[in-house]
Amino acid sequence: SSKITYKLGADTITLDGTTINEWVKIRENSSVKLDTDKVREYVNNLASKYNTVGKERSFKTSGGSSITVSGGDYGWKINSSKETDELCSLIWNGEQSEREPVYVQKALNRGASDIGSTYVEVSLSSQHLWYYKDGALVTETDIVTGDTTKRRSTPSGVYRLKYKDKNVVLKGEDYETPVTFWMPFNGGIGLHDATWRGRFGGSIYRGNGSHGCVNLPYSAAEKIFKSLSAGDPVVVY
Repeated sequence: SSKITYKLGADTITLDGTTINEWVKIRENSSVKLDTDKVREYVNNLASKYNTVGKERSFKTSGGSSITVSGGDYGWKINSSKETDELCSLIWNGEQSEREPVYVQKALNRGASDIGSTYVEVSLSSQHLWYYKDGALVTETDIVTGDTTKRRSTPSGVYRLKYKDKNVVLKGEDYETPVTFWMPFNGGIGLHDATWRGRFGGSIYRGNGSHGCVNLPYSAAEKIFKSLSAGDPVVVY
């Protein structure tokens, strides 16, 4: 008697007895068994279709071209294990309900592009950054990214801003660098001010680039820091 309606953005998926009956087994003693492997397979299929983390996305750049970006950790991701448990419980109880699956993480938007209208855009080839808030350009600036001659290239992909912090000392094997605005998006790689640089942009990243971070002029870093929030996407291509 269960009828579970999943709401996944613009899509509605109904799970009812026509499918559930194939998951029910009758033991020799006439007791009923729910085939949890079948439930798990169903949930995994949902995840395969609707998870967006790491998948290819079409993205329109500030220059006007449409590109494909893949990789990174931004996007929707269903918690398959927990959703399987939840779904088994709903079926056993004969529930009829609408629900979203249990997520490991969510993106800010649904649809073909879950990036939405608030994001940081980083072009490695042009060494330039744009920051949009609700579709409006907040700031743009030349930047310096990871040094390609030392195998420290800034990795491309779509990432979630993890958090932001002020007055941090960035440490590595051969450096300790104080910065005022720290906005990590990929492990130890993030956006930050680089007041020791007199110039940005051009080919500086080839031979005098960063350890992988995106170096910004102080004023641009300050503007981004004030407005950007944890979870916002950072698009690097």
